[in-house]
Amino acid sequence: MKNIVSWTQTYGSNRLINLQLLEYDVIGNYLRNKCKYIIFSFHNCPDYIYQKSIEILKKLYNEDKLILIQFNNCSYLQCYRNIIIKCKELNCTDICQIQDDQHGINSNENINNLKNLDDIIQTYKINNNIEYLHIFGEQSKPRPNLIPIDTIKINNVEIYKYDTRDFKKCNIYAWNDGTYIININIIEELLFIKNIPSDVWRIELLFKNIFDNMQFYRYGTNKVLFKASNLFGKNINKKVSPEKNLFRFFGETKYWNSHIKNMIKEKFK
Repeated sequence: MKNIVSWTQTYGSNRLINLQLLEYDVIGNYLRNKCKYIIFSFHNCPDYIYQKSIEILKKLYNEDKLILIQFNNCSYLQCYRNIIIKCKELNCTDICQIQDDQHGINSNENINNLKNLDDIIQTYKINNNIEYLHIFGEQSKPRPNLIPIDTIKINNVEIYKYDTRDFKKCNIYAWNDGTYIININIIEELLFIKNIPSDVWRIELLFKNIFDNMQFYRYGTNKVLFKASNLFGKNINKKVSPEKNLFRFFGETKYWNSHIKNMIKEKFK
């Protein structure tokens, strides 16, 4: 059986709301709790952000699972390499990477059907052929130019197997940093490519180019479980207001009007 560790990294001093939203992220927390360990790392975050984050995370996760790490004055590449080392020390075989601005789609449909997540994770754990599972957005759903090599059906879940070279036909990144689970040896080999860049954006483009042109097998599912808010950073979403943006993730929860909208207003006033 595979041992999966989840990893989420946050940055700087402006992104605390991403961690505050975890209190309401049923889907994100359910996935993390399916993992053997839950790692949160803090890249160049001031101590007060780290301390506030500890308070949030210790209320949400079992302390026997929760691991908190600080990274200062190093690159994103070195952060990820250090996470690989840590995961191997923990005897974990696979990493579930969820960026701090990737939230679960907490729709009534998803929350009322958590068994779908059970089926997805259990299938990943017991199937040694699945070494890279992408669970981000709608990018894994079949379409005319993206036809699965194979389909695994479990109750209401379908898991599709693709040749990564086929994604470029649909103008979809064969590799991107959307929520995924991957075999630790595969990601380790990628992270130690000679002359690899050190920042997250150029690493993503390098891996995309590799997956566009070499045959890897990427699996996906028919369920839409995670998307990115892009509230901060280089890829900030300027098309919609923060409230409309986060409504996509939390608008159907009972806390939307009573808690989350107020949090958004306070942060972005």
